[in-house]
Amino acid sequence: MTYEESMKQLETLAQQMERGELPIDALAAKLKEAQLLISSCRKQLLEADEQVKNILNPDA
Repeated sequence: MTYEESMKQLETLAQQMERGELPIDALAAKLKEAQLLISSCRKQLLEADEQVKNILNPDA
């Protein structure tokens, strides 16, 4: 899943939570899903940051 797809899903989950659209029974599972999406986004950002650093400073 791309960063953009993950962020879109996170935005949707956040909106559903804010509007109270999620039943209590599903809330824990959705929070876990959000946590995994956040972790994936963080990893992708760190990888992109490392790639940019390598491009800008290839001798380091």
